[in-house]
Amino acid sequence: MGDSDDKYIVFKSDEFFAQTSGLPVALWTSIAVPDAVVIRRQDKFASPALATYSSMIAVAVSLIEDDEKRKELLRVADYFEHQAQLAADEGHKLPDV
Repeated sequence: MGDSDDKYIVFKSDEFFAQTSGLPVALWTSIAVPDAVVIRRQDKFASPALATYSSMIAVAVSLIEDDEKRKELLRVADYFEHQAQLAADEGHKLPDV
């Protein structure tokens, strides 16, 4: 999963809307990912949150018998563990909404 960081592109909504004000609103809503949550690595709480997420995936792996699913989930867990390590180095801001 480490090579899929380009799966989504994140913009601040006010900046996105300012840049795309000529586009139809239907286009905005059709490309939005409504269930996405962004945790920025610069957030002081990002590292433990991402590490916990990674750990929970690893626990689930121990309960799965399908080897291919286990491998894929371990790749996901490794990805988020790596992000947790990066966040530990980068985290300096309190979160905001």
